[in-house]
Amino acid sequence: MASSTLVTITYRVADAKRYELEDILRSLVERINSAQQSVRFSVYQEEDEPSTFVEVYECDSTDDYDSLEDDLDEETREQIRRIATDFAQSRQAVMTLRKME
Repeated sequence: MASSTLVTITYRVADAKRYELEDILRSLVERINSAQQSVRFSVYQEEDEPSTFVEVYECDSTDDYDSLEDDLDEETREQIRRIATDFAQSRQAVMTLRKME
């Protein structure tokens, strides 16, 4: 898929919760990528700070990203909510990038 838009979400978690979050993220990547055609999802850990995560959503447009949650099942939406409320220690940094043509 040739993506023209990237959405990144960066956050830090407590070291004690990192391994639990990693399990949730592995499941989430599989669930979103198997349910979606218009959005590809991946997660990265900062090399020097392994408790800092960056979620990367690759899509054709911001509309594809905005409609992502509508297309997900309840369990997947709950996992996303838990990351934001139970794991992220501080405000998540969200960045939307558009490919230059």
